[in-house]
Amino acid sequence: MEPGDIIMAETNFGCGSSREIAPISIMGAGISCVIAKSFARIFFRNAINIGLPLLDCPEAVDGAKTGDVLEIDLSAGLIKNAATGITYRAAPYPDFISELINAGGLIEYTKRKIGERK
Repeated sequence: MEPGDIIMAETNFGCGSSREIAPISIMGAGISCVIAKSFARIFFRNAINIGLPLLDCPEAVDGAKTGDVLEIDLSAGLIKNAATGITYRAAPYPDFISELINAGGLIEYTKRKIGERK
């Protein structure tokens, strides 16, 4: 793996990973995003809380091959496969979730909010 790599996964990714260390390990390995057909809910929340972007997009998973280069626009929910030229659409995050990810996770988001109030 190289920094910035993306994991493409099947259904219920993260099932059995209810502790925060699972998404922390993925992020620590340099993964920039996980795209899957679906995610386990606890894993999803833990990933968002640490600022690891996840996209639910079965079509992108089915349309990508190992080694394809993907361009991701999180704010629009777009995944472009540079190898095929095909763009897939995942549901964009609600504003609050986008703020958490952009801040680097829940802790950094909270620090910023507390700092704004001082």
